[in-house]
Amino acid sequence: MNSASARPPTPPPLPPQSSTPRISQKPSQYLRDLEVAGDDVWKTTAIASASPRKYAPKTYFFYGTLTRPEILKQVLDLDYEPIMRPAKIVGYSLTKWGDYNALIDGEPGEEVTGMAYEVSSLEHEYKLAYYEANAYELVPCLIDYTDGKQPSQVIGSTFKYPGDAAALKEGRFDRKLWEFRMGSRLPEKWNDKKGH
Repeated sequence: MNSASARPPTPPPLPPQSSTPRISQKPSQYLRDLEVAGDDVWKTTAIASASPRKYAPKTYFFYGTLTRPEILKQVLDLDYEPIMRPAKIVGYSLTKWGDYNALIDGEPGEEVTGMAYEVSSLEHEYKLAYYEANAYELVPCLIDYTDGKQPSQVIGSTFKYPGDAAALKEGRFDRKLWEFRMGSRLPEKWNDKKGH
């Protein structure tokens, strides 16, 4: 076998560098949707209500750095220790993505252990999305608590690797992830061009 044919394809060129610092860019579609909703997102035109709609707390499942209370406290800018519960999610697995864990679909019955935390405000959801940047997508999941307390299960959310899990495990270019992160699609035959 020719060693040149065994090489992974050359990745596409990076988008032009922005003159805006990275920190001010919106890191995900979730954050862009929040921004588009504007300040009037909770107002209703059908019913004039004296009190604004209340935020419904949401449970998040963490499996990496956010399982550490001191990290979560810093990310959410809390002035108290976050109350977290040991938990697991079933049907997922972890793999390495550089120095970090990445949650991917697993085999039926496969478990990932971590911690669950009840997010108490939209601002905290925004901070979590910003912390995870444009690296993961927020997906629903069934969280099983492992501490023996009630409730024993809750429907929540977790941050999952948005790309091609097989490409990640094999260490090859991940077209799906590139398109997710760049917010655009590659031409179907971008790698067929000669002269790379």
